[in-house]
Amino acid sequence: MAERSTRVLITGGSRGLGRAIAEHLAAEGASVGLVARDAETLREATDAILDAGGTAFAASADVRDGAALESAVERLAERLGGIDAIVCAAGQLRGIGPMAVREPGDWWDDVETALKGVHQAIRSSLPRLRESDQASIAVLVGPGHEGPLPFASGYGCAQAALVRLVESLGQELKAQGVPIYAINPGLVPTGIVRGLIDTREGRRWLPRFNEAFAEGKEVDPTFAAGMIAWLIAQRPAELNGRVVPALLNPAVLETRLEAIAEGDRHVLRLR
Repeated sequence: MAERSTRVLITGGSRGLGRAIAEHLAAEGASVGLVARDAETLREATDAILDAGGTAFAASADVRDGAALESAVERLAERLGGIDAIVCAAGQLRGIGPMAVREPGDWWDDVETALKGVHQAIRSSLPRLRESDQASIAVLVGPGHEGPLPFASGYGCAQAALVRLVESLGQELKAQGVPIYAINPGLVPTGIVRGLIDTREGRRWLPRFNEAFAEGKEVDPTFAAGMIAWLIAQRPAELNGRVVPALLNPAVLETRLEAIAEGDRHVLRLR
């Protein structure tokens, strides 16, 4: 009997990091299900994977809409024949500028897209994940999880909250055999980051991103895609509930697993 391919659901899978991860996993033989808001970009991403010989399905939904997301997850689970892993890559950063003068709706949209979106994606997928003996969850986390992000505080707060959510769920889901990881991809030139370096607003309030790109600190999305592929395949218990830097070589990271667990590293802690 032929070995079954790994079945991976990816939110935010139509562009940026989500699409890069989907293409990488599909190239390695996984069957991928993509969820995103925009039907046109979703179709383009799916067609690109199919044209390259991969297996991909798509369902349009806003991760903030619980009912629509649950329906999309179920449709994709049926097409995939189940779900072994989910990758939460949906996000946005629109609330740029001082919180006191920024439109409150933009601030909260940044929080909801990240935090509520991940919560609802995991909740919708859990019944299917519990059916798999290779289940895992990967959550992408961006700037703000490791320190303050002034003038983009909604996005930053959400990223820090995601790290704590991942740690909490790591303990909740441990007995169910569903490890969860937060992946820090580094400064990848996604649509979110481009919105900071290509707009007057972004350059004014968040110049550090322009400076980082000027210094050549951008990171190729293949690092995050490769790390997530490794996490899905290996499911290391020592990293359950922790932040995993995508730039680390998995072979090197493997030698540090015991030290990370014993030192309780890669988690949010007050000093």
